[in-house]
Amino acid sequence: MNVNVNVNASASAKATARAYAGSRSGATVIVGGGGGAYFNVDQPYPTTIQGLSVEGKTMEMVRVPYTASRRMEKRVVIQAVCIDDRAVPHPASQVRPGRDVATDYEGELYRCIAGTKLQWTIADEAGGPGETINCNKREALWYGRGGQLECRPEKQERDCNERSLLRRYGAGVKVLTMIREESYTEYREEMVETAGAVASGAVIMLDGGVGGRVF
Repeated sequence: MNVNVNVNASASAKATARAYAGSRSGATVIVGGGGGAYFNVDQPYPTTIQGLSVEGKTMEMVRVPYTASRRMEKRVVIQAVCIDDRAVPHPASQVRPGRDVATDYEGELYRCIAGTKLQWTIADEAGGPGETINCNKREALWYGRGGQLECRPEKQERDCNERSLLRRYGAGVKVLTMIREESYTEYREEMVETAGAVASGAVIMLDGGVGGRVF
């Protein structure tokens, strides 16, 4: 009976001493169930960062350009003359009779005699000012499927072919459908991220949060 008392007293004294020591050093001692656990928690020191530059971001609606194309179709009137070296105009020779040109026709419309160059004027059938285009010598006015008009090297023909055409068909105008592919600039609205205000000299403090090192 005396032995048991002494043993318990000894264990109690040791536990009391450890608890006292722990309280003196900032540690925590937990005693129970005839044993104990020792935890030592070191809290980190707060860290301060100064002189920060903080840049904000904003969303903004902007107009963005892009290239688009469109198909233009219209009825036009064509007139042509031949210009000699003295800048004197002469009637151009029609390659085919008739005033109207079908959309599926492909070939020459006007030619000029040797030594002259073709000059043709295109105007809207509904009226309005026209546009004058000059070809080089030995070029004819060509019309192709898709409504294209352009100067092209004339087809090789016998001598005096142009005078024969002029006598046969005379001088006249042509009415046809012209088609053009036109490129233009269009705009669309898009949301983009842009740089906002910049805050200089900001300070941030890091305290390490909750907890520390546990042993």
